[in-house]
Amino acid sequence: MRGWLVSLRIARREARRAKGRTALVLSLILLPVLGLSFAAVMYDMFTLTRSEQLDRELGSFEASARWPTDGKIIQDADGYGMDSVERGQPPTPTTDALLALLPAGTHVVQVDTREIRLRGGNGEQKLAGHQLDLADPAYHKRVSVLRGTAPGSSDEIALNEAAMELVGVKLGGTVTLPGQGSARVVAEIEFPETLRPVAVLRPGTLPAPELSSNTEWLVDAPGPVTWEQVRALNQHGLLVRSRVVVLNPPPDALIWPSSSENVFGLGILVFGLGVLEIVLLAGPAFAVGARRRRRELALVAANGGTPAQLRRIVLADGALLGVVSGVVGTIAAIAIAFALRGCSRSTSPTPGPARTGCSPWRCSASPGSPSSPGSARRWSPRSRPRAPTWSRPSPGGATGPGPAAAGSSRGSAPSGPARRRGLRHRRDRLDRRHGRPRPGRAGPGRVHADARRADRQARPAAPARPRIAVRDLARNRSSTAPAISAVMAAVLGAMTVGVYLASDIQRQRDMQVAALPEGYAEITRGVGNRGERADPLPTQRLVETATSTLPVSRTVELRGVACAQPAAPDAWCWLNPVRPEHRRCPFRPGNVTKEEERKAARDPRCRSDGYMMPGNAGNATTIVDDGTTFGLISAAQGEDLARAEATLRAGGVVVADPELVEDGKLLLGVPSPDDPEGVKHTVSVPGYVSTTAVSRIFVAISPEAVAKTGLTVDVRGIVAATTRLPTRAEEGAFNAATEGLGNYYHGGIAVPYRPDATVELLVLAIVAAVIALGAAGISTGLAAVDSRPDLATLGAVGASPAVRRRLTLSQAGVIAGFGSLLGAVAGIGAGWAVLASLNRVAGSTWPSETLYTMQIPWLNIAVAVLVVPLVAMFGTALFTRARLPIERRA
Repeated sequence: MRGWLVSLRIARREARRAKGRTALVLSLILLPVLGLSFAAVMYDMFTLTRSEQLDRELGSFEASARWPTDGKIIQDADGYGMDSVERGQPPTPTTDALLALLPAGTHVVQVDTREIRLRGGNGEQKLAGHQLDLADPAYHKRVSVLRGTAPGSSDEIALNEAAMELVGVKLGGTVTLPGQGSARVVAEIEFPETLRPVAVLRPGTLPAPELSSNTEWLVDAPGPVTWEQVRALNQHGLLVRSRVVVLNPPPDALIWPSSSENVFGLGILVFGLGVLEIVLLAGPAFAVGARRRRRELALVAANGGTPAQLRRIVLADGALLGVVSGVVGTIAAIAIAFALRGCSRSTSPTPGPARTGCSPWRCSASPGSPSSPGSARRWSPRSRPRAPTWSRPSPGGATGPGPAAAGSSRGSAPSGPARRRGLRHRRDRLDRRHGRPRPGRAGPGRVHADARRADRQARPAAPARPRIAVRDLARNRSSTAPAISAVMAAVLGAMTVGVYLASDIQRQRDMQVAALPEGYAEITRGVGNRGERADPLPTQRLVETATSTLPVSRTVELRGVACAQPAAPDAWCWLNPVRPEHRRCPFRPGNVTKEEERKAARDPRCRSDGYMMPGNAGNATTIVDDGTTFGLISAAQGEDLARAEATLRAGGVVVADPELVEDGKLLLGVPSPDDPEGVKHTVSVPGYVSTTAVSRIFVAISPEAVAKTGLTVDVRGIVAATTRLPTRAEEGAFNAATEGLGNYYHGGIAVPYRPDATVELLVLAIVAAVIALGAAGISTGLAAVDSRPDLATLGAVGASPAVRRRLTLSQAGVIAGFGSLLGAVAGIGAGWAVLASLNRVAGSTWPSETLYTMQIPWLNIAVAVLVVPLVAMFGTALFTRARLPIERRA
């Protein structure tokens, strides 16, 4: 221990004496520590614990409950998934019936969340509305009041920032609720779970919603709702999400597939790349430090210092600077993350409580021990030699490979090629005698070989300064190669994250299903107050509503399947295309064993990717058509459109899923409560697969096919084709016009999907790019420090001060350019490996998730290969001192 104290004192003295080199080394280690710590803190802030998630969902309530069926069910511990034990019917739940099943003293509140319309400066807009009492402390963790006071009457309303921007109103302004009058905005609120426009109204402002199987209640029980109580409620068809059960899940609860393994694996990858970056950045820094201290180490050895003591002195440098960099970098990362915590509200849901889940990174470096400390010449460790290529000189003086030397030993003069080979061999022998490095098998040897080749090829045309830079970096490749590797590792991390981000965005696009071409609108009728539909549907009035507010080019009627009258109250009146029997999955989700789940994951018949539908136009994916409206609604083109229209005129069905059609035939199923998919009652009709329809779930059924199933056709509304994407003002006017139609008419516009990457991945991408630039600049600075004697030599022979700028610029170009290129190539390979791993995990679960497709981020590659080297070059030239150093040589 005493020896370590002495070594640490020596390291501290050296750090204070060589402040410039110490600052560079600290920067090299601090940069990746800062980036990784910042990413870790931000990720931990935005990753909610189970308790925090429950606070946002339940507030201070103990549980939430839904009543999806009146039959017995079993559920998972989270209260999201369930499986039916016995088949039941959708109940008509009531609050009194729910209270009768709960312990005495329980209080329940019905969750009232619906789509509302507000009219302000931007016209009439749709947004989510909540009827709840903001003054009740039980809601404080679900929603927060940032400014103002809670609404106290029906003529007051609270909006979040997104809702104010959407409607075009500020705090204190006035909005209009169609059919309810005006309301003053008295508070700015925040729902931590969403950034979408949200409004909160006083309970009783809007008519009470009808109770259904989707109705949710918040339960305020006298005590925790235990797993035994949850199982008892399951016997009556209630699905319960209990706070105490979620926090302490029972072992006998159902377990549903989760994708958390993907996030964990990505975190391990990023952490590994960060540790590799620290090692590669610290390596050249301490290698340069050891060479700069060779005289001091030689004095220690001359005074009896053992090799172990020399290694301890060098390691003390790493320990001291590593600890300082780790502590400073971690503290700075935490401070920056907390400072930027409030700014993240504009890009992501509100983070969790202020906390950090990181600890200071432990960094260590062990550069090689110096050899010949008493030597006066510059010390450069040799690379591992490879097998010699040329033989020793022949007795006759000729030099060359074995057979050539034997052929020239008769006394004749060596030929031109043999002479050049002999000179090359003599140069290699002199290099070995004077300690100059020789090419190795890889790594530094590759740099050396490329430098010599570039020198030979560029000598006639290239300026001297780039050649000097290449030669100097090749001679000092023990520091050049780690510097290039550091830049490569940083770019590799950025490219890996970039590949993942690009592929994830493409995956999100693949999951989107369009109902209509972009900008098209639909107006459909809903259910009236007593459950009946508006009859007859005023088609001309709907057309006038669309054409007066939107840039409409053409309108067509939207028709669908309806029940034949008279119909039973519980009749299911729609049709479902059914796969042929040999193409159907033999398993049902939620009702399989582990072995059956593994079989289903491997069975191609059970593969079904999930999808989402952007915008609020989704009623036109299944239509009834005789061939007259198919082209406008589906946007099909060419020969595909002609064949689809011919199939509909022949009484068939057109679909976009090729698995539904076999030998030109399609099975059309009639669903019922006992047969939700309709596989027991099917009719065979002509089928055709459209390859150019805008929606991959599009279904067009001919009136003749509907008649075969015993159902009928009715008009649902209209579809309006537009000449362009409507503006926000036009959309607001359209919403107001459809609201004025009455009888629950619904208007929707198909908007383009705008992908959004998660905050954590964006933070990692930015951090990796910053580290790449920092690594390039700082590594070039270390290389410039190591080449100081060469610059002194240039000054001694009369070089101008501008030479150093150009020389360091050339060094930066070699280090940053070579490292960025290798990093980009390696990053694409690493990204492919990450996607393959994620696809393997996703493909092994069932129901399966949408797989990733490899996407190359060309913009990121251009930035890494072109921008990073250019910034490093000009930044180095800008901050390099123009005056050449004058050093006294021993």
